[in-house]
Amino acid sequence: MDGFIDVHHHVPSAEIAEAATQVGIPMAGAWTPETAMAAMDASGIAAAVLTPTIFVADVSDPGAAVPLHRATNDYLSGVARRWPHRFGAFATLPLVDPDAARAELDRALDDLGMDGVLLPSGVGPDLIGAERFDSVLAAMNDRAVVIHLHPTKSHIGIPNLSPAVVDFPVETTRAIGSLLASGALERYENLTWVIAHGGGCFPYIAGRVARSDGAEPFTTTAPQGTLAYLRRMYFDVAVTCHPNAFPSLRTVTDTDHIVFGTDYPAFSQQDVDEAMAFLVNESGFTDDELVAIASKNIKPLFPRLTADMAAAG
Repeated sequence: MDGFIDVHHHVPSAEIAEAATQVGIPMAGAWTPETAMAAMDASGIAAAVLTPTIFVADVSDPGAAVPLHRATNDYLSGVARRWPHRFGAFATLPLVDPDAARAELDRALDDLGMDGVLLPSGVGPDLIGAERFDSVLAAMNDRAVVIHLHPTKSHIGIPNLSPAVVDFPVETTRAIGSLLASGALERYENLTWVIAHGGGCFPYIAGRVARSDGAEPFTTTAPQGTLAYLRRMYFDVAVTCHPNAFPSLRTVTDTDHIVFGTDYPAFSQQDVDEAMAFLVNESGFTDDELVAIASKNIKPLFPRLTADMAAAG
């Protein structure tokens, strides 16, 4: 099976690493479009929506964040313009400075033609539903933005353990909780949320959370009920292709809201191929469901990329 569209493809490029270094954030980068496309071709992936490593998105120093986000968006959009049938691009915003974030949102969408926005689970101790980010969410809602919500490291963390192991799924879970508790999901219904890594731990605890429906704060902030908001979200399958994840995920969403993602190159090409083999052969999805997850569900979210893919055959 081929023709997959990947909504979770990171870009640790030398150009972005250089921009980070210039503002005092050490970062390594070896990603290139050519090596990425070779890996995609070998795995049967037709196109990918690019995003920087998440540690660009959660920079908490405004002096570093603003130029770094601009440089990152310039690079990502440039790759998508050069290979428009192979790549889309999520913009990244300097959330630490909401005024600058709104300005960068307009620049990314209007001038650079980017396809959506990457948001971290939070910046510092503040989760994405925090009041300080509300004006940015409102601006995105006005433009009906597609958001890729990706976890970042916890401000607490676990000693001697990479944040990608436990913190990431837990931070995704906390971020969804913050969006429910703050009322953001109720206020901003024009936003399309694509949640990384199958929603972290949230599908597993969704029934527990829903027990609070009808009590404050959810009576006010999430009056439609927890499951109603979850069913509006999309969930990518990156780092989710294992026997523990899909049973929980399928209790909170239908297969028309599950989309393909790899987490490449944090996931190596071998990791990607093994995950895809599990998805196709062992996940229990039907052939029609697999086609939907691989690309059919994704295409309406990214009309520019879909049109360029069709034009290129």
